[in-house]
Amino acid sequence: MVNRHDLVIAAKAGDGDAFMDLVQLETPDAFRLSLNILRHPSDAEDALQEAFVRAWRELPGLRDAERWSAWFRRIAVNAAIDAGRRKKAMRIVPLAFHEPPPTADSSIGLAERDEIDQAMCHLDANDRALLALRFGHDLELPDVAAALGIPLGTAKSRLHRALGRMRKELESVDELRGHRESTSAETGCRVEPAPTEPGF
Repeated sequence: MVNRHDLVIAAKAGDGDAFMDLVQLETPDAFRLSLNILRHPSDAEDALQEAFVRAWRELPGLRDAERWSAWFRRIAVNAAIDAGRRKKAMRIVPLAFHEPPPTADSSIGLAERDEIDQAMCHLDANDRALLALRFGHDLELPDVAAALGIPLGTAKSRLHRALGRMRKELESVDELRGHRESTSAETGCRVEPAPTEPGF
């Protein structure tokens, strides 16, 4: 079986089939990373396609084939952040805030994931990328910094600020949930948010 290193060498030499093999190998993890940043599958697919186009164009400049994984991760993160910035002008209101249908048996785990998902939707793409890399993909901070192309100290301070923003967003979601539940209790029914795609 051909390994990544050999595929990268072949793709650098212009072998399109080898690059397509790399695409197949990288797609599952790269899509999950893009989805964690962008929160919408169609946006994640578009960003990932852009990442592969950029990788193909810039591949001749990759000096060390052993660095492929970190190199491509950075391209994928940048493509997702760029896509997030392009959509920033459009205000997207999550459907869960519009009188969602009641669910019969929502587990605590689903409710918690829904809260995280709602909070993540309100962070900017840079914060989502940082949190996705650190917690969604279990990367250590030096690797997170490398993927984002920032110094380690900057990654640490940005992570601290992003976690603070995440806490505030979770508190806002909790307040909204509490308001919805108290309003629903007055009418004798309990309304939970509709389940969404789990966060991490």
